[in-house]
Amino acid sequence: MLSFRSTKLCLIKLLQIEMNKKSWGLCLILIGSGFFYSLNMDDSLNLEWVKANQKPLEVYYQANGLTVMAGFVALFLLIGLFLLPGATILSVCSGAVFGLPLGPLLVSLGSTLGAMLAFFIARTILRDWVEEKFGERLQPIHVGLRENDIHYMLVLRLVPLFPFFLVNIAMGASQISWKVFMFGTLLGKLPATWVYANAGSQLTTLRSLSDITSPGVLGAFTLLGLLALTPVFYKRMQKKY
Repeated sequence: MLSFRSTKLCLIKLLQIEMNKKSWGLCLILIGSGFFYSLNMDDSLNLEWVKANQKPLEVYYQANGLTVMAGFVALFLLIGLFLLPGATILSVCSGAVFGLPLGPLLVSLGSTLGAMLAFFIARTILRDWVEEKFGERLQPIHVGLRENDIHYMLVLRLVPLFPFFLVNIAMGASQISWKVFMFGTLLGKLPATWVYANAGSQLTTLRSLSDITSPGVLGAFTLLGLLALTPVFYKRMQKKY
C-alpha cells in the first residue's frame, strides 16, 4: 500500500505534468499566432484582393462546392484558435462568393465553432489560474452571469465595442455555460454577419469597409444590445419595488 507521502508525491507529479501540458498548449498557440502574423495576411487579404479575385473564387466554388465551404469554415477555426484578424473581410467575401443566405450562414457556423474552440482552450488553460488569483473579487460577476447569462452574451456580441477574441477568452475563464456562450455567439453575431455578407453580395458598389460600418449601422447594433438588456433592467426594477 502506498504511504501518504508517496501518494502526495504522485499527485504533485501529476499536477506538474498537467501544468506542463497547459504551458505547452499555450506556447503552441502563441507560436502559431506569431507565425500567421509574420505572414502579414491581414495586409494582403483586403477589399481590393476580394474584388480582384471574386470571379476566380466563384468559378472554383462552382466546381468544388463542398470543399470550398469546408475550407471557408476551417479558416474561422484557425482565426479562433490563433486569435487572428480577418473575420470581417471574410464575412464580406462570403457574400461575394456564396451569396445570400448561404454566405452569412457559413460565417455564423465558422465563427461560432472558432469561438467555441477559443472558449474551451481558455477554460482549460486560464480558468483555474483566474479563479485562484481573483476568485473572491469575481464573485459578483459570476452571480450576474448566472442570473442574466444569455442577455449579457448577446450584448457582448451585438455591441461592436467588445473585441471578438477577447470575449472568447474572458468567457472561457468565467463560469458561464458553454451552451449559453454558443447560442449567444450564434445569435449575437448574426446581424453583423448579415450586414457584411449583404455588402459583399453588392461588391462592385462597395468602396471601403468603412462604408459598411457607418455610424448608423453601429448605432443600430448598439440599440439591439440595449434591447437585449431590457429583461435585466426589468428584473432589477422588480427587486427594487
